Formats: sequence, structure tokens, C-alpha cells
Amino acid sequence: AKEKLEAVSLEGASASTNEIVLGVTFLQEMKQNLEPWSGEVDKLIESERLLKRQRHTFRGDWMEGSRVKGQFHHMEQVLAKRNRTMEEQIPLLQSRVVAEDKIS
Repeated sequence: AKEKLEAVSLEGASASTNEIVLGVTFLQEMKQNLEPWSGEVDKLIESERLLKRQRHTFRGDWMEGSRVKGQFHHMEQVLAKRNRTMEEQIPLLQSRVVAEDKIS
């Protein structure tokens, strides 16, 4: 999801209107998923803590909860940046959609 989020283009001239609309839709979906995902990350960390207290041995490919939380935090930062860009671009995007709608 983070890679797709980083690939979202909301810049007026560099993307088609369809790409911009898809990008805005994706950003809104990501914002809605953020809270449930945050809860899942917290559950993962708490579960890992419990397993460590019981001296569980994790497999070699286990990703530490702190690393997952770090990656999640990075995704939150990217989402916040994209949301700021979207908020700045809203008037331009709206006028562009209206102009293309009139042409159609």
C-alpha cells in the first residue's frame, strides 16, 4: 500500500484527470483504513510482547513489531504529505474536472 501511495500523482499538469480522481479516491480509502490498521499494529505488538514473555522462539523470517510499527508510521507520514498536496490542489482539480465535464 505504501508504494501505491507514493505513486499517487495529484499534480495538475502531470497526470490525467482520471488518474487524479483515482488518486483522490485511493487517498480517501487509505484514510478510512488508517485507524483499523493502527489497531492491528497495536495488537501485533502486544501479542509479540506476550509471546516474548513466554520465551517463544520466533522464526528467522519474523518481522519485529517495532519494525512493523516504524513502517506503518512511515506510511502515515506519506499519507499526510499526499493529503496536504491534495488539499492544496482541490480548487485546481475541481476546475479541471468541471472543464472536462463540459467538453464531454
